[in-house]
Amino acid sequence: MKNFDMNDTGGDQISIPLVERCLSVDLEVDPARAQTFSFAAVRHCDERKVVFRTGDREAALNRLERLAAEADYLLGHNIIRHDLPHLAAMRPRLANLAQRPIDTLWLNPLAFPRNPYHHLVKHHHDGRLQAGHVNDPELDARLVLTVLENQIAGFAALNRVNPCALTAYHFLATCAPDSGGFDAAFAEVRQAPRPGAAEAEKAILELLDGTACAFRTHQTLARLSSPQLGWPMGSVAQIR
Repeated sequence: MKNFDMNDTGGDQISIPLVERCLSVDLEVDPARAQTFSFAAVRHCDERKVVFRTGDREAALNRLERLAAEADYLLGHNIIRHDLPHLAAMRPRLANLAQRPIDTLWLNPLAFPRNPYHHLVKHHHDGRLQAGHVNDPELDARLVLTVLENQIAGFAALNRVNPCALTAYHFLATCAPDSGGFDAAFAEVRQAPRPGAAEAEKAILELLDGTACAFRTHQTLARLSSPQLGWPMGSVAQIR
């Protein structure tokens, strides 16, 4: 996938919305056999797509690879724990697509804490979407693009009234390796690069002031950069 630097002023890419730099992928998998029987990959910015239901799966995977090479980020709903492992199982070299994913299932509770599984989400336990059709990966992949747009709008609204929350989320959601996709999402909203630990700690302390035990807060913040704590701490910091 192409590299993207939000500080790069040498071209026009910085002005392109995040959703247009993504390839949205959805797989339909038989859980009894752990076998992928259909998949789709679509772009927001054009009509190019890959849809496989029957026929030559290897040729479809070749087209998916080529389309992915033109995108900056791989997008999906439950893509980290569902789609990417199955893609790698079908073709091991596709594992390198996992370097900068954006998972809307992970972002949803932060974007919509009062209603984390909003109207497009059908089953929050397995991360499926309300596609309106059974096993329609293309429609699901297109819905994920809408979900990401909704999430970006939700984060932008929060940033206007509570920028400390976005600072905290930006840091905590990007502690683990291969978090470039999440970094891009929050950088687009904040129009700023990933905050450092000191800036994030200040934001979290402000968020939790008067709502959490000060001793436990400082004790936890001592492990602020731990990859294992980032997303759980982001959930704790959901204060509106």
